[in-house]
Amino acid sequence: MKTLLCTIALGAALLPAAGCDLIDVHAAPAVEGTFERTLTVSGPVDLDIRTGSGDIQIRAGADNSVHVTGHIRAQNTIGGEDPQKRVSAIQTAPPVAQAGNAVHIGITNDDPVYRDVAISYEVVVPANTKVQARSGSGDIGIAVNAAGVEARTGSGNINVLGASGSFTAQTGSGSVHAGHVEGPMTASTGSGDIEAQQTSGGAIQMRTGSGSVMLKLPAEAGFNLNVRTGSGAIRTTHPIASSGDRQRNQLEGTVRGGGPQVEIRTGSGDVTID
Repeated sequence: MKTLLCTIALGAALLPAAGCDLIDVHAAPAVEGTFERTLTVSGPVDLDIRTGSGDIQIRAGADNSVHVTGHIRAQNTIGGEDPQKRVSAIQTAPPVAQAGNAVHIGITNDDPVYRDVAISYEVVVPANTKVQARSGSGDIGIAVNAAGVEARTGSGNINVLGASGSFTAQTGSGSVHAGHVEGPMTASTGSGDIEAQQTSGGAIQMRTGSGSVMLKLPAEAGFNLNVRTGSGAIRTTHPIASSGDRQRNQLEGTVRGGGPQVEIRTGSGDVTID
């Protein structure tokens, strides 16, 4: 009878019976691990980095190397392969590849070893690196003056120090912050704010569902402006030669004789252009 009671208690995860220990398989902690790789480069780097649910952080370092640190977290799922084995396999052969000055990080080709695994990356790169970064739900931070930036995440925030080329950012519900962009800018978010600064000319397109937009342009900039907001206010310190009657939720016209197109759309946030 005592053996029967222990078996029932363990199978149903009920109150413990005398003489047996209960193990809740659902409470087993995730397994974590790290890896590091240093790659030697000889010129401007073209970086392609992606992850499913981890964060991506990129910062400036030496001119002749790319240093990658990966933080692995593998879930212990019922019926799945031992998470420690998966972590060890990734540590032995991490998803880091190099072809000359082109560096690819996080390309897994649907390998089952990465199932239920999250990897966050810290990458140190030379200045003027061109960055393409994608995360399913993590944040993306690029603290380097990149040659160009394309950053996409499902629900995280995007923060970029600057870019000497074009800038593209897209997030489902996070915010976008970008400073000192010298080329064309495209930014969109479902519900977050957008705050950006452009230091030289180039077309701009910004869209947010319910956040606000704050855009800073050079004091002498000439551009064509087209702004629409569902219920927010529009403010600008630039002289607008309006093409029609100014409305609270709509502004269209030219600044200093016109130039690149600046188009901004928001569902319910305010728009400020300084």
